[in-house]
Amino acid sequence: MEKLIERLQEEAQLTQEQAIKAISVVKDYMDKEEIDIDWEKFFKGKSEDFIEKARNLFSTVSKQTHSYTDNIVDKIDD
Repeated sequence: MEKLIERLQEEAQLTQEQAIKAISVVKDYMDKEEIDIDWEKFFKGKSEDFIEKARNLFSTVSKQTHSYTDNIVDKIDD
């Protein structure tokens, strides 16, 4: 999976976070469309690492969203 992230960074000019998010979106899409993929084989046993990186990314995005929301609420209150 690290190779895939590196290729997305090099070829699509994505940051590591963007590459991880892109993989997550593709995985989610394929799961929802019931496309049968052996994700364990696809990630070659590194799915736990991917899940942890995705969690960290989503946590960071969530914190940033809350910060923006708080700023907007403060501006509206003013």
